[in-house]
Amino acid sequence: MNVHALVSAALEAVLPNTWAVELPPVPTWPAVVFDIDSKPEEKWCAGGGYDQHSVNIVAMDKDLDTLIALMPQLLAAMEALQPAFQFDEDAGDADYEDDPDVFAQFLTVRLRTPRY
Repeated sequence: MNVHALVSAALEAVLPNTWAVELPPVPTWPAVVFDIDSKPEEKWCAGGGYDQHSVNIVAMDKDLDTLIALMPQLLAAMEALQPAFQFDEDAGDADYEDDPDVFAQFLTVRLRTPRY
């Protein structure tokens, strides 16, 4: 399973309304969007053969309490991706400029996977 499918499955288990890269034209709430930046890690260990992935997750909802409750669940889903999960890198408030009534928060985690 590639890293995109792995992350998508983990996030969809928390919230089925999960999208890669961008929301659909008329989104429903709550929603999660993620993107992954990957790069080879040739020098991480002898022989290399690993990829490092920065997974950027943005959760959005019109209800702030629901959004706040959702964030720990998303982090737990990423932490469960063992042994790929390395650490949570950053988290905080995000902007969703299309609708000022929508609250958004982001989470960035680091994964490391062997190259097959």
